[in-house]
Amino acid sequence: MIDEQTMVDKAEADRLLGALFGGVEQDPFPYYDALRELGDGIHQVDMMQAVLVTRYDDIRTIGSDPKTFSSELFELTGPGIHDPEDPEHRRFVETASRLFMFADPPRHTQVRSTFRHAFTPDAVRRWRAIVEDIADEVLARFEPGQEIDLMGGLASEVPVAVIAQILGVPRDTWQHFRDWSFAYASTFDPMVQGERRDHAIRTSLILFDYLSELIEERRTNPCDDLISQMLSTETFDGDTLAKADLIAQVALLLVAGNETTTNLVGNGVTLLTAHPEAKSALLADPALLPGAVEEMLRFDPPLHLAGRKVTTEVTVGEHTLQPGTVVLTCIPAANRDPRAFPNASAFDIHRTDNKHLAFFHGIHYCVGAPLARLEGTVILDKLLRAFPDIRVGTSAPIRRTLNVASRGWESRPVIL
Repeated sequence: MIDEQTMVDKAEADRLLGALFGGVEQDPFPYYDALRELGDGIHQVDMMQAVLVTRYDDIRTIGSDPKTFSSELFELTGPGIHDPEDPEHRRFVETASRLFMFADPPRHTQVRSTFRHAFTPDAVRRWRAIVEDIADEVLARFEPGQEIDLMGGLASEVPVAVIAQILGVPRDTWQHFRDWSFAYASTFDPMVQGERRDHAIRTSLILFDYLSELIEERRTNPCDDLISQMLSTETFDGDTLAKADLIAQVALLLVAGNETTTNLVGNGVTLLTAHPEAKSALLADPALLPGAVEEMLRFDPPLHLAGRKVTTEVTVGEHTLQPGTVVLTCIPAANRDPRAFPNASAFDIHRTDNKHLAFFHGIHYCVGAPLARLEGTVILDKLLRAFPDIRVGTSAPIRRTLNVASRGWESRPVIL
C-alpha cells in the first residue's frame, strides 16, 4: 500500500518534471536540486518512459556497472526515434546505430580502441598550437567594448574549426560544420520531434555523406589528421573499422568536439561574469584556470542527461528497477549533490578533489575529454587576456529549453 507521503512526493515530482521538461524554464537547476532532495532522488518520468536518477553515488554506481546498466539502448533514445516508412530516416539509423556510445563490451572496447592513439597526452599537446592559432584568429576580429553574441561567434567558431582541422576537413567546409553538428546533436534529444526531428535527420545525412566522401579521399591520400589515423589503426582484435562504423564515430567526434566545448565556453563565461571575484582571481593568476575549468564543468556541465537500460533486476536508492527500464542519469544534479561536494551550490574555482561527472564515469568516460579541457582552458585564457573587462551584454541571454539533453546557451550577449 502506498503511504500518503509517497503520494505527496510523487505529485511534487510530477510537477517539477513537468516544468523541467516542458520547454519553457530557462533555469533548470532549481528543479534538479529539488528532485535530487525529494525522496530518494529517483523519479519516474512518464513523458520519456524512463526513470530519472539525480544523486552522485547512484550515478557513479551506474557508470561502474555496464553489465547491469547497458548502453545498448539506441532504439529507446533520441537518435533511434524515426519514421521507419521513410527511407532517409532508415538510412540515418543504419549509420547512427553504429555509435560506440550505444555499445557494450566487447564491441564498445573494439571500436574505442581505434581512438587509443588519438587522445594521448602527446597528441593533445600537439593540438594546443592548433587551438591557440584558431582562437587568436577569431579573437582578432573583435574590439574592446564591442557587444557580441558569444554563442554565435567565439564560443562556436573556435571549437568547430579546431575539430574540423584535427579531423582533416578542408577549410572551405568549416562554415557548414556548425549547422551540421547542431542538427546531429539535436537528434540525440528525445524532445525533438515532428518536423524538427525530420529536419535534423536530413541535415545529419548531409554530414554523413560528406564524411563518406572525405574518408574515401583519405583512404587514397592519407594525411596527418585524425581520419587518416583511424583508417590505419587496427582494433585490439586486429581488424580495422568498416566504413559505416568509421562515419558514425567521426560524426560523433564532430558533435562531441563542437557542442561540448561550445557549451563549456558559454557556460564558463556566464559563470565568470556572474562571479567577478573569480574572474579577477584568474586575471591575477592564470595558473588557476585549469582548476576553474574543472569547476565550470562541475557547476554547469555541457551534457545534462545520459541514458542506460537495466538488464537485470537491481535496486537503486529505494527503487527496485526491472529489466528493460530506461534510466536517465542527471549529471548536473549529481554535480551539485551536497553528499559528494562540500558547499556544492557554490561556484568555487579553488575547489580541490573535484571528481565531477561532466564526462561521465566508467568505461564510457568521454574519450575526447582531454581535448575539451585543452580547448576550454586555451579559449578562456586568451579571451580574458584580450578582453579583461568582458561583462554581460545589454540583452538578456537565452538558454536552450527545447533540448533537455544539452541545455547550453542559445544566445549569450557580452560586452568585450
